[in-house]
Amino acid sequence: MPYMHKEWRKIAKRERRKRIRKELAKKLDPITYLTSEEYEFWIKEQEEIQLLELEKIAILNKEENDKWQKAERVTMEKWQKLQEKIENLRQMKLQEEAKLKLEREMEQKQREEEVQRLKEIEEENKRKQKVFQENLEQFLKGDSMDPPEELLISRETRPNADICPFFTKTACCRFGDQCSRNHKYPGISKILLATNFYIHFGLENSNFSEYDTDVMLEFEDSDTYKDFKDFFFDVLPEFEKFGKVVQFKKFHQTWILNFSTFKVCNNYEKHLRGNTYVEFYDLRSAVAAYQALHSRWYGGRQLSLQFCEIGSWKNAICGLQIKKRCPKGRACNFLHVFRNPNNLFSVYNGSNYRGRRTPPRSWRWSESPERESPPRRHSSSRSTKPTKRDHGPCKRKSISITSHRKKSGKRD
Repeated sequence: MPYMHKEWRKIAKRERRKRIRKELAKKLDPITYLTSEEYEFWIKEQEEIQLLELEKIAILNKEENDKWQKAERVTMEKWQKLQEKIENLRQMKLQEEAKLKLEREMEQKQREEEVQRLKEIEEENKRKQKVFQENLEQFLKGDSMDPPEELLISRETRPNADICPFFTKTACCRFGDQCSRNHKYPGISKILLATNFYIHFGLENSNFSEYDTDVMLEFEDSDTYKDFKDFFFDVLPEFEKFGKVVQFKKFHQTWILNFSTFKVCNNYEKHLRGNTYVEFYDLRSAVAAYQALHSRWYGGRQLSLQFCEIGSWKNAICGLQIKKRCPKGRACNFLHVFRNPNNLFSVYNGSNYRGRRTPPRSWRWSESPERESPPRRHSSSRSTKPTKRDHGPCKRKSISITSHRKKSGKRD
């Protein structure tokens, strides 16, 4: 009995494995195990499935083709726009190049015309300058009575503004050309103005006395006036080389005025400090002095001359300063003048004027910024001391370099 059961189990397992293999074979190749009807049905089913798949593929292909065509159209439109833009840029570039070329040609033509015009102007200016120099030389030599027309042209800073009263009276203004009123400069005149010509420690440091009261303790007005006399006899002969001097004034603030002649400013205001006015007898002498002395060097400083008009010296000079009652003191905008030595030029006419002997060329004058070395003198001349009588307008002797430096208290 047990043997029979064991055999039966073997047969059952074998059949079971066989059935499983058949089912797997049907799954792997169902056609082999189908009947004719099932096979026909399977064929139809497979055809329908294939048709559905083909339809799906066709639909997908159509969608993809539509997308591609749409993208192609968009790309072509962009490309066409880009090509149009490139073409427009190329045309614009060509137009710009043509325009620049035309502008360069026009600029070149204008430059050539400008060069030609400037050349003609330069030639015309040279011709006018040559004629002007000839007329000026004739005027200075006395061959012509009238000065060149170019010298008669005046200059105004603000033609449409009111006239500056201080500039009209003193030919100076604290605001200079920045003044809101009009300053009228003559082309030429008989009066020459040397701005800030005279310098002295007492004038340069006078404005600091309010802050440092000890700086001027060792300097008195007499020291300034003593130095002014040396300056007076040193500078005046140089101007007299060109003609008869009628006025030579230098302005200050505390000395007695001389209304008639050589005027030198001693005002403490910067626009008046050390200004020197020289009035010549005739216009020819003033022009000759300006031509020779402008931009010359004196005492290591360059001389700046300009023509000016003083309508009335009484209106230009502070009247209260004569009595030492000027209320503005150092801030006065009218002229305060030194008293000329020996009242020189107080009576300056043909009958009373006696010519002074012109001293030798001063060591202070030079044609360049470098100071020239003073000429050496014999020992006998060094020991000679000028007397009080020698300081007169006619008999003043030339002072040696050593004594001059000792008197002025200055060093080079």
